[in-house]
Amino acid sequence: MSSREAYRNTLTYALAIAGDEVKLAALLKIRVPQLMNWLHGVDDIPDRVFLAAVDVVVGSPPEAIARSRELLVKSPKPMSSR
Repeated sequence: MSSREAYRNTLTYALAIAGDEVKLAALLKIRVPQLMNWLHGVDDIPDRVFLAAVDVVVGSPPEAIARSRELLVKSPKPMSSR
């Protein structure tokens, strides 16, 4: 797995935890269109955003992680791509 793919997978996991793109963008202090570009591989994810996404994942309660895993199993694509 490339680092680019690992970054995007982490961002997708953080998205599942946050619940939607608007909430994740707010947590990461970024704009939704830029988030979508990163999720779809249009642009490379900056290290600072990747690390902020890691913070979202590791700082989440167990219930949010369990819920996000269920969502990812059902639909591994970004939420807006469904």
